[in-house]
Amino acid sequence: MKGFIRTLAAAMLLIMPLGMQAQEENGFTEISVEEDFTSNGFQWFRKAQLLCAGDNSKENAMTIGWGGIGTLWGRTAMTVYVAEKRHTKQFMDQSEYFTVMSFGEDMSNVLDYMGSHSGRDGDKGAALGLHTAYTANGTPYYKEATMVIECKTMYAAPFDKANFKSDAPKRMYANFPAGVHTEYIGEVVGAWIKDNVFADNPVVKNIMERRSIRKYIDQPVEHAKLEQIATCGINAPSGSNKQPWEIRVVEDYSLIQALTDIYKKANPDAVSRDKNFRNMFRNAPNIICVATPKGSGQLDAGLLGENMMLTAQALGLGTCCLGGPVRFLNSSEEAKPYIEQLGFSEGYELLYILAVGYPDEQPAAKPRDASKVKFIK
Repeated sequence: MKGFIRTLAAAMLLIMPLGMQAQEENGFTEISVEEDFTSNGFQWFRKAQLLCAGDNSKENAMTIGWGGIGTLWGRTAMTVYVAEKRHTKQFMDQSEYFTVMSFGEDMSNVLDYMGSHSGRDGDKGAALGLHTAYTANGTPYYKEATMVIECKTMYAAPFDKANFKSDAPKRMYANFPAGVHTEYIGEVVGAWIKDNVFADNPVVKNIMERRSIRKYIDQPVEHAKLEQIATCGINAPSGSNKQPWEIRVVEDYSLIQALTDIYKKANPDAVSRDKNFRNMFRNAPNIICVATPKGSGQLDAGLLGENMMLTAQALGLGTCCLGGPVRFLNSSEEAKPYIEQLGFSEGYELLYILAVGYPDEQPAAKPRDASKVKFIK
């Protein structure tokens, strides 16, 4: 009986579309858009999605903010619009299928880049570090997407200006350099979604949302929060629990300013190029200095630093791990008296400094190269 079941399972794999297996291997789960699509249909496209068409030889994608979902001709349908002069239009016209993709908030830069650059100038996906995959129908999509909806084109036609019945479309195309849009209506033939693991997991969500902050408002961090950051830091793991680190949390801004004055004297050109320059630690109001014994403890101190940065993120603070200022301070004779004020033990050397403060920016996440991860099964 077991042998029969194994044979049946193998047979099912053989008849299962290869693209289906590929989607699952890329971390996607098949969904029914009629039953599992829970977004507000009137708002979904306003948040911007990615439209892609082509084949395994070449594809192009663009950001779209117009579209519709519903039922047409007895089919579950999606409507998208592409202007006449967009590079993606030729791919839409030549392809039987297209995909519409969503991306997580941590990859908002993908939509920004795809909407501001043309595929005529180069491979936008490659520039973003995205990885192309294909459905069973050979329709391209990106592995980094959180949702992929595949459509088979049922109708395509440009807008006829003679049929505009209100001023809205007339004003739209009165001076629109990209030309009139073509309406594409596709039957939804497949949909896949990645589990949103950080939607319900605050730890993972905190990790995914953390960014390096290089602009801070002029407001010191409360002592209680700095104390909590340090406490979570020293609870990081270390080899044999040696805890080979020393931490100095600087709340005295006069020390930050004194070190900055030394830096300004040695680097006048770098300072003059930054019109917003206030201090050498990305203008952060507080810094956390971490030292380790010379030649050892760096790995453990790295774990310590990540604990502190994630704690700061959870407390509504921003951080940036700084190496350049450390190299300068370790090599500056004038800075030595001030570094000595930190009171590190003999044999310890400053390893890195964390800038800490309330963020004055919300940078998008940089693309991550998922191809560097391999699973050995």
